[in-house]
Amino acid sequence: LSEAAGGCCCPGASRNKFAYNESGQVRIRAGLPIYECNSRCLCGSDCPNRVVQKGIRYDLCIFRTGNGRGWGVRTLQRIRKNSFVMEYVGEIITSEEAERRGQVYDRQGATYLFDLDYVEDVYTVDAAHYGNISHFVNHSCDPNLQVYNVFIENLDERLPRIALFATRPIRAGEELTFDYNMHVDPVDAESTRMDSNFGLVTGGGLGGSPRARGRIECKCGAAACRKYLF
Repeated sequence: LSEAAGGCCCPGASRNKFAYNESGQVRIRAGLPIYECNSRCLCGSDCPNRVVQKGIRYDLCIFRTGNGRGWGVRTLQRIRKNSFVMEYVGEIITSEEAERRGQVYDRQGATYLFDLDYVEDVYTVDAAHYGNISHFVNHSCDPNLQVYNVFIENLDERLPRIALFATRPIRAGEELTFDYNMHVDPVDAESTRMDSNFGLVTGGGLGGSPRARGRIECKCGAAACRKYLF
């Protein structure tokens, strides 16, 4: 990205459309990649195209759920619709290593792996031992967070950063959730390269394949609950 006439950053990689409005809320549909300004840009830290790179801006807390879902995350502040909430952070490993670790996690009944499958299944994020508060965010079939693929300093399409944005206004004290088996339909030629499955990985299977994976009961409590995570 570079500085264009009038002092504005040019979102060339985003096909000349900014991903955010002036308040930092995402305005492109899920399934499209986000390209933020980086260290090569001439703009400063106040540039409206620098959002995910600034990190978590809300007060969040970890709490113990009361219905057998373990730990969860709630917000202590009201969050506006389409606002960036947190990045899913962890150790980047190969898909082969993810399959090995997934078999161990499956025996523990845990889910920590997130496929980076924007263009192909080469790498996976493992939040088991290295990560942030996103490690504790629970699944819901009716989530209030949506996954976006974001590129900042690294433009390797195999290594997007996974950002979670609010799908609707979120009340203070409300639990934060996203769909572990989220599907996004391609909306134009740019996003047809994106694998439609953003699902976290459990067991021996990778991506959305149920092969070699036991069914995991869903306890999200949503009215439209699918009854199983996978």
